[in-house]
Formats: sequence, structure tokens, C-alpha cells
Amino acid sequence: MEKLGFNIVLLGMIASGKETQANILKKKYALKFVETGVFTRKLQKEKSKDGDLARRTAAKGLPLPTAIMQKFLIKEINNKPKNKNLLFLGGRLKPEAQLIKKLLTENKEDFLAFYITLPNKEVYRRSLLRSKGNMKAIYKIYDTKKIIAVRIAWHKDQVGKTVKYYKSLGKIKIVKGNQPIQKVTKDILKEIEEYKKWREK
Repeated sequence: MEKLGFNIVLLGMIASGKETQANILKKKYALKFVETGVFTRKLQKEKSKDGDLARRTAAKGLPLPTAIMQKFLIKEINNKPKNKNLLFLGGRLKPEAQLIKKLLTENKEDFLAFYITLPNKEVYRRSLLRSKGNMKAIYKIYDTKKIIAVRIAWHKDQVGKTVKYYKSLGKIKIVKGNQPIQKVTKDILKEIEEYKKWREK
């Protein structure tokens, strides 16, 4: 598989298909996933000091302490395989984004961020749909109309700050998520290829 030569940060609105697109990219390019959400959920189950902190913060809807996230990101970035780039699936908060940028810069690593948009109406439709049937248990807990409304408000406020930060760096591309999966993929791949050409100039 092709090594891009730069890392990817993939963000998006709730139910916008981030994991789907991440898995497609992983099949095309030599990428290693850095999943902050997966790390946080695993930490909540640990019987440790950090696990206790995670249960008191992330488990209650609060951000994971920056110091803990920093340790995780430093470890993942420093242990990056030589034949792969990183795909950050997460890092939604501005302090996390700033940390990713800082650590990558220190390691002389480049990156490109993406944000997949989705209208509120479609967020509700997809969220309620995935809470039914044989889906992940986490969706069954979180995807009710009342909670979805709270999550949308939080996302626009907090993740909106992260998007603005990446925009200030000129490092983010906005992709419309309210279209077929293949078209979303096509739009992302187009931006990746254009960024590759720009880097080669």
C-alpha cells in the first residue's frame, strides 16, 4: 500500500460516517489508526489511577484530562511505524488538536485534517436508525432524541472550536457527509491527491 508521506486527522459531525471513511482510507493507504475514543473507553475499564480519572471525567461526558491524552498521543506518535503514516480518528477538542499539531511538528511530521459535515435532520435520522437492530451497545444508550440534541449542541460548540483552529492553520478540508458513501470517499481522496501534488511542488 502507498505511504502518503503525511498524516491524516479525521473529524466529523455525529453519525457522519467517520469510521466508515477511515476504514476505506486504511485499505488504500499505509495508515495506522490512532483512535482517541477507543483509548478513552478502554481506559474507563482499567483499575488504575488514570482509569479512575477517566471514569470521573470521560464516563460522565467530560473531556479526558489533557495530561492523560498527552501521554497516549506522545506514545502513538513516537511509535509510528516507519512504513506508515498515522490516521487520527478523534482528537475533537481544541487542546487535543493543538497537542497533535505540536507533537507532529516536533517530529517534523506533516498532516492534513478533514471534517465531514452532516445536517441536524440527518444526524437524528442516522443516529436513531443505528440505535436499532444489531448495532453497538453504545448507540443504544446514547442515541435518543433528547440526548442527540445535547450531543449536537456540544459538538457544534466544542468541535467547532477545533475546526476553526485547523482552519487558522490552513490544514483542514470540509467534506459534505450528506451524500453516498462512495461520493464522500471520492471527495476525500481528491483532497488527499491535491495535497500530495502541492507538497511535491
